[in-house]
Order: sequence, then structure tokens, then C-alpha cells
Amino acid sequence: MTALTHPTPDRDARNRRTISAIIAAVVVAAVLIVSFLPGADKRALHSEGRLHSLGHFVAFSVVGYVAGRTSHSLWVRVLVFFGALIFGFGIEIGEHLIFHSGLEWKDVLVDAVGVVCGTLFAIASTQKHSE
Repeated sequence: MTALTHPTPDRDARNRRTISAIIAAVVVAAVLIVSFLPGADKRALHSEGRLHSLGHFVAFSVVGYVAGRTSHSLWVRVLVFFGALIFGFGIEIGEHLIFHSGLEWKDVLVDAVGVVCGTLFAIASTQKHSE
């Protein structure tokens, strides 16, 4: 059989990174949409209240994880990591400017912790697969 019919390890890795990049784009879009919903819609989705911080942590852990899986390059991972941190901070600034609410520093911190945890998990799981 030819190389075209059997995936190579390099091709498999590229395919996984491509899928991770697509998932990252979808997750980022979903986070943006939910973040900028009007207050009544946010309440309907239960994005406010006692599970608010958990929602931030889970969302940004997923952002950090899928973004961290898009490359094996340390340089790209560092750029994506800082991009995800800036994304979280940017959303909070955007909410502050659009909804004229107070800047929620707790959300900024929870977003950052989520990105760190998700990225570390992505790196650990990527290295486990490459061994």
C-alpha cells in the first residue's frame, strides 16, 4: 500500500492539531457569544450566580486546552497562551465598556487560572501521546 492510504505519524499529528485549532475557534466564538448576551439571556443560561466562577474556569480551561493542542512548537504555545490570557482580559474589558458594569477582577483571575490549567493539561497530554 502507498503512503497515501496509510496515515503517517506526522500526518496524524497535523490532523490532530488542525482539529484542535477548529475546536479552539468554535470554543472562542461560543465564549464571545455567551459573554456579550444581554443580561436577561445570561440569566436564562445561568451564567450569573453561584456557578458563575465555575463557568469561567471551565470555559477558559477548555480555551487553554484546545489552544495548547494546536502546536508542538514551544514558541507557538507561548504566543497562544498569552493570546488566551489577553482574550479573557479583553472579554472582561469589553463587558465593562458595553454593559457599563464594574470590571470583574475576580473573573479575570479565574479566566487566567483556567487558561493556565487548560494549557498545562494540553502540554501534559500531548507529551504523553508523543512518548
